[in-house]
Amino acid sequence: MSQSASEFRLETSFRKRLYFFTGMVVFTLTAYILQLFNLQIVQGSENSLKAERFVRRSESIPADRGNIFDRNFLTPETSQPLVSNSASLDVILNTSLLKNDPRKVKDFIYKFCEALSIPIVYYEKELQDSRMIKKIRSREPFVLLEGISREQQERILVLDNINKYVYLVSSPARVYHMGPALSHVTGYVGKPTTNDLQEKEIKTYQLIGKGGIESLYDTTLRGQDGFRIQKRNTEGNIEEERVIEHSVPGNNLVLTIDRDMQIAAYRALKGVRGTVLAIKATTGEVLAMASNPSYDPNILSGKNKLDRSNHFTRVTNNGGFLNLAIQSRFPPASTFKTLVGLAAMESEHKINFDPKQTFSCPASFTLKSTFKGVPDQVFYNWDKKNHGDLNLAQALEKSNSVYFYQLGYKLGAEPILAYCRLFGLDKKTGIDLPGEATGFIPSSDWKKRTYGNKWFDGDTVNLSIGQGFISTTPIEMALFYMAVVNNGKIYKPYVVSEIRSPLDNSLIQKTEPTILRDIPLKRSTVEALKEGLYLVGYSGTASGVLNSPTLPEIAGKTGTAQTRRRGASSSNHAWFIGYAPVNAPPEKQILVAAFVEYGVGGAASAAPAAREVFKAAFPPGSFPRTDRSRAKTMLEEAPVEQEAF
Repeated sequence: MSQSASEFRLETSFRKRLYFFTGMVVFTLTAYILQLFNLQIVQGSENSLKAERFVRRSESIPADRGNIFDRNFLTPETSQPLVSNSASLDVILNTSLLKNDPRKVKDFIYKFCEALSIPIVYYEKELQDSRMIKKIRSREPFVLLEGISREQQERILVLDNINKYVYLVSSPARVYHMGPALSHVTGYVGKPTTNDLQEKEIKTYQLIGKGGIESLYDTTLRGQDGFRIQKRNTEGNIEEERVIEHSVPGNNLVLTIDRDMQIAAYRALKGVRGTVLAIKATTGEVLAMASNPSYDPNILSGKNKLDRSNHFTRVTNNGGFLNLAIQSRFPPASTFKTLVGLAAMESEHKINFDPKQTFSCPASFTLKSTFKGVPDQVFYNWDKKNHGDLNLAQALEKSNSVYFYQLGYKLGAEPILAYCRLFGLDKKTGIDLPGEATGFIPSSDWKKRTYGNKWFDGDTVNLSIGQGFISTTPIEMALFYMAVVNNGKIYKPYVVSEIRSPLDNSLIQKTEPTILRDIPLKRSTVEALKEGLYLVGYSGTASGVLNSPTLPEIAGKTGTAQTRRRGASSSNHAWFIGYAPVNAPPEKQILVAAFVEYGVGGAASAAPAAREVFKAAFPPGSFPRTDRSRAKTMLEEAPVEQEAF
C-alpha cells in the first residue's frame, strides 16, 4: 500500500528523534560507565581514603621541629643538641559524648578542675559562652591540659567519671638545653596568633617560632605534618587507627655558636644588664651572643599557660626580650677613639697627621668661645690627670681624652662622620636574627632640623670621644674593629652555619663567609692602631684585667660612656672591644665586644666580661705567647716633634 507524502515525513521525523534520543541514552550510559571506572578503578584508592575521612575521624600527626646543634656538630647521634624535642601528653575532651552541649561541657570542666585540683581561673576564657560555642562548633580538639605530669595522668585514669570523657594524645614539646643562656639566639615556640594564621601558612594546632632563629628559620624547622584516621565507638574509645601519611621532621640547624664560649659569656653577665658578643674575625661566624636580662624559653614554650603568662609579663616588664647585642644603641664612648685615629691617618692630606707626633695632654682642653659674652668651654680628661706628651698609641693606651679632643677639633666633624658611614655604623649588619636595630650618625643638617641651630665646635669635641649625638649598636662597633683586624675587610655576621636533612644528615645548605665591606686602608694606619690597641691590654686601661700569663695576648679598647644621669660613676655605661691572640694568624683570632649598662667603667665591668670569653676560647697552652720586649720598645720609642695647639 503506497504511503502518502505526509505520512512519510512524519515517519522520517520520528526516526530522527528516536535516533537522537537513543544516541543520548547511549552517550549518557557510556559517560556514566567511564566515570564509574575512573572513580572505582583509576581513583579508587584516593576516593576510598576521602570516604574514610568523611565517615571517620581524621587527625593530624604534628611533625617534630628540627633539632639545633652548636658548631662542634658531627652527627645527630653523637652530638649533644642545643635544642631538641620530647614527647608529652595532652588531655582532649570528647565533647560529642556530652552531646556538644555547652552547659554540659561547662559542668564537666568544673568537675575536672575539682578532681585534679586545678584553679577554675585556668579555664576562665574557655568558660565564656561565645568562646565555648565557637570551640565546639569548630570541631577542633578541645584541649583541657597540655603536657600533663605522671601524677595527673594516673589520677585521670582511675577516675571513671573523668576518663570516659577524655582521651590522651601525644604531642611534641620543645626542649632548650641551655635555657636563658642562649634564648636571644634560639628564641622560643608558641601557638600562632590571629595575625600568624592570616599571614602565614600555618594551622591552629601547630607551633610557630617566636624570636631568634626559631622565628627566622620557622618554615625550615617546622617539618611536614602527617595524618591518621581513627574509628571510635560511642564511648570515645579508639577501635581502629590507620596512619595514612607519616609526619616528616623539620630540618636540623647547625649553628656557629660555641657552647663553652656561650656559657662563659652568659655567666659573665650575671647580676648586670648588658651583652657579650664573640665573632670569628675572618669569617663573621658568631661564636657567642649573650644578653642579660634574659628569659627562659622552656617556660615560654611549655605547656602550662599560667606559667607562660606570668613569665611573659615578668620578662616584658624587665626588658628581657631585648637582645642588647643587636637591638640597642648607646654612645660608643672611648671605643670610638680608634675610629677618630683612623680617620685622621686616612685624611692626613687634610691635617698633615703623623701618629708618632705628640700632643701635649694636660688634664683638660679649653675650647675658645667665638661668641661675645659666652665663656670658654672646658673639656676634662676622664681621670683629670696630666699625662704629658703622648703619641697616638700612647693616647689609646691611656684612653687620653684630651689628645682626642685636640685631634678631633683639628680634623673636623665631617671626615669623622664620613668614616662612620663608610664603616656602616648607621646600617644593619644583616645578621640572620630578627629585629636588628641601627646606630645613629648625626650631621649638621640633622642638628639644624632637630634643634634649630648649627653644628658647633663643641659638638665635634664631644664626637671625638664617642659622646654627644652619636649612638651605635654593639655589633656595629664589633664589625668596625673587625675591619681593623682584617685590614679593612668586614664580614657579614651569621649564626646558622648549616641546614641538614633529619633523614640522612645530608647537607642541604651551607653558609659561606660574605664580605660586607672592603675598605682600602693604608698599612701604616692599621699598624699604628694595632700598636695602640696592643698597649691597652699590656700596660693600659685594661692591663690589670687582661695582662695575665693564663690569657692570650689581648688587644682592644675600653670605653666609659657618660649618660644623662651624670654625677656618680655608677651611671656610666661600660665598653670593651678587643681581639686575641694578638700574634696568631688572623684566621685563629676572635673578636669580643662587651657592653654593660651602668657598669662604672670599661675596665671595671666590660673588660672582665670579655676576659671570661677569651678564657673559654683559649684554655692555657692553646695559644702562643711572645716576647713582651715588643711592647717595651713601643713605649720607649722616641716621639717626633710635638704638635702645638
